[in-house]
Amino acid sequence: MATVFAVAFLFGCNQKKSTDKIVSSAAQIKKEIEVRFIGEVRTRRTFAGIQFIENEKERDKYVAEQEKANPTVDSRFTAVDSLLIQQFERLGLIKNDELLQARFKPQAKQETDFIDSAKKSYHLIFYNDSLSGNTHFKIFFSKDAVDIDTEATSLQNLDYAFLDVIPGGNKELVFLDDYYIMNGFNFDFKVYEIKTPRALEK
Repeated sequence: MATVFAVAFLFGCNQKKSTDKIVSSAAQIKKEIEVRFIGEVRTRRTFAGIQFIENEKERDKYVAEQEKANPTVDSRFTAVDSLLIQQFERLGLIKNDELLQARFKPQAKQETDFIDSAKKSYHLIFYNDSLSGNTHFKIFFSKDAVDIDTEATSLQNLDYAFLDVIPGGNKELVFLDDYYIMNGFNFDFKVYEIKTPRALEK
């Protein structure tokens, strides 16, 4: 329970206020969707040990074992990332500093719908930006949309899920940025909070 309150407090302190728009002479306020990057959970599956193995059969055995092994939590993380790791543990995705990869059930469709706690649906698409080469996602509402650059290369497979990482009912978008670097594969889970009009009014 203490962890839940700590997360709520930390995220609440960092909350950006939405932009209020005057839509009539009566100064009515129109609340729009807000998308905010919270932080990320970084994990890694390393093959660095192969450089110390000379026997070819032993090298093959090592590679096979590492390919089956769960990625481990990266030791470099901020205070917010540390709280996210705790929430991943609560969701059963991390145990003993290992990402239980089989328990992460990603979606891979380029188009999907985000359903908020009020059961209202918002259309969402993923696309590759031709200028930056990065993967973006765009969530639509009314006649407008919010566009977010994930900074992930478009060369990877598209994997994401909607999970209640921040306790409270609304699910968050968890986008997986996986890539190879320096004798290993990194699996970075970027967490985005999507606040719909009902949540913004609170």
